[in-house]
Amino acid sequence: MEQSLLRWTAFITLLLSASFNINAEGLPHTEAVYKNYARQWTYDGSVEAINQATVSSRVSAQVAEIFYDVNDRVEKGALILRFNDEEIKTRLWQAEANLLAEQAQLKEVQARYTEAAAEAKRISDLYQRKQVTRSALDKAEADKAATAARVNVLNAQIKARQAEVEQAKVELSYTEVRAPYAGVMTKRWIEVGEMATPGQRLMSGLSLNDLRVVFSVPQKQLTEVMAAKLDVLLPSGEHLTQLDKTFIPAADPQTHSFHIRLDLPQKINDVFPGMTTKVTAYGREQPVLVIPKQALVKRSEVDGVYVLAKQQLVFRQVRVGMEYEDGWVEVLSGIDAGEQVMTQPDRALVYLQQQHD
Repeated sequence: MEQSLLRWTAFITLLLSASFNINAEGLPHTEAVYKNYARQWTYDGSVEAINQATVSSRVSAQVAEIFYDVNDRVEKGALILRFNDEEIKTRLWQAEANLLAEQAQLKEVQARYTEAAAEAKRISDLYQRKQVTRSALDKAEADKAATAARVNVLNAQIKARQAEVEQAKVELSYTEVRAPYAGVMTKRWIEVGEMATPGQRLMSGLSLNDLRVVFSVPQKQLTEVMAAKLDVLLPSGEHLTQLDKTFIPAADPQTHSFHIRLDLPQKINDVFPGMTTKVTAYGREQPVLVIPKQALVKRSEVDGVYVLAKQQLVFRQVRVGMEYEDGWVEVLSGIDAGEQVMTQPDRALVYLQQQHD
């Protein structure tokens, strides 16, 4: 194995350092040329749900039933979990009983107030005619004021009891936890029989109806990418363009990159949160030095081409960039425009081996 690797390394070194006189008439070749292409940047994106949430407990109670588990589909408003509600029901019934009792007391005291007010008026009339003493008038007015104060106290108590009843009803509604939207359960944080406290996580889920692709763009490319046409390649092979774009105007402090979100069409098939995508940004056209893809030779970590110059065949290492859909590959360094490259490198290699032998 090691000897084979050494021989191959030696051969590559020989190709990089040597050239051979050769009749190039029988070898297909073409020129490295400049062609206009839109500038491209490709990023890794991921699919995420726009609507995803974790529902938490709003009461202190014991879990009585859990109706859905992880990976189950739920409809909007479906009952997903129920707490034991006996304690809250008892508190509600007690508050309602207290309210009814105080409402009954209020009716009784209001009747007494009506009587006291009438008596105070009668005594006032008699006092004006000097038929009763001042002390009798004062007593009647005091009875009326005391009864009125009792009415006010009972009214305040009834408002407090009504608040207790409403609070108990609200807490009773919290014992039934329902799905905020249709989707899939992704995590269960509690088990039947466990005690929950306010704020404790219960269930997590997400909606599959509204999805988006999120990707990061380096700071130095942001301006051009924001003005570019964006193309999303889904795992299914489908391309999507003209998607609504949201820019998050805050860079990651570690990577100094910005997040961009692209909203996907609703109810798109075979696309789920967590999948990876490719996002390509197409900017302005510019001249790019390219060669045909078939001219490129890949040998382990080395990229190269066979170049024909003055009837000499040379293996030259190159650094390549973008590969375009029309079969051409960008050359960043290694050759210049107008140089002849072999479009059938296997044949060129055979000729070189024959020359070497």
